[in-house]
Amino acid sequence: MPIKLSKRRQLSLLVSFLALALISINIANLSRAQQRATTPAPVGGSVNDYDLVIKNARIVDGTGNPWFIADIAVKDKRIARIGRIDAASAARTIDAQGLTVAPGFIDVHAHVEGIYNQPDAENFVRMGVTSLVTGNCGNSTTDVAQFLGRIKDRPLAVNIGTLVAHGSVRGKVLGLEDRAPSSEEMQRMEALVEQAMRDGALGLSTGLIYVPGTYAKTDEIVALARVAARFGGLYATHMRDEGSEVMDAIRESIQIGEQANLPVEISHFKISSRKLWGRSTDTLGLVRDARKRGLQVTVDQYAYT
Repeated sequence: MPIKLSKRRQLSLLVSFLALALISINIANLSRAQQRATTPAPVGGSVNDYDLVIKNARIVDGTGNPWFIADIAVKDKRIARIGRIDAASAARTIDAQGLTVAPGFIDVHAHVEGIYNQPDAENFVRMGVTSLVTGNCGNSTTDVAQFLGRIKDRPLAVNIGTLVAHGSVRGKVLGLEDRAPSSEEMQRMEALVEQAMRDGALGLSTGLIYVPGTYAKTDEIVALARVAARFGGLYATHMRDEGSEVMDAIRESIQIGEQANLPVEISHFKISSRKLWGRSTDTLGLVRDARKRGLQVTVDQYAYT
């Protein structure tokens, strides 16, 4: 049965879609635009100075600062001004009174290797997501240049980045064999990670609960993480265990970050073992202790229960 939306809800969806999809910005762009808005707004203005003005918006700029009420002018799909703006200066105006406008969300844990088959990415855009990081959990392309380069011929509605995945790299060199790599095989794996980083990968991911990632010992991952670290990359991990051995898995994740000297992102941070429910203070304690030692460790969780 079709769902009927109120006029206010329809306006809310329209504002969210336009503000988050059309105004795909990063925080730095927003900050610079806000600084420019400190000068007095011009009186009047000619029609079509801007393509769109969003009036009376409650702006959450993503910097951690409190929200503020202002207008947003858009020109050529970019924010041109934030401040008090004459509605007559735009070809189109949206009154966002009582609604919130924010930078597009960044989904750092996506699995969208096939995104070029759905370039509109409507499912993400409708949720306000404008940037995606794929290649998580040990599975990615091993040809990052080719993957990112496809955007020239197949433009996407969202920004896209990728990690280079340990499982895919290991699979290309060792297949699904349950053994340690030889010295020569290790060098080939390191070369694949290095090339991926040179081609624009954001870091190294692992899926240590999956084949073939589960066959790797910690030192193998440290060696590859060190390659990513040389290029400013991070280490994102679906750790080895999220149940009864979750504490050891977190320790291993932190150890890899400390030995390779790079930031650590622990994916879908949770305790799946019912026997350990209530021990999140302990798992979070390991993260806090590592941060106190100077290691940049972050975690993410599912958006559902």
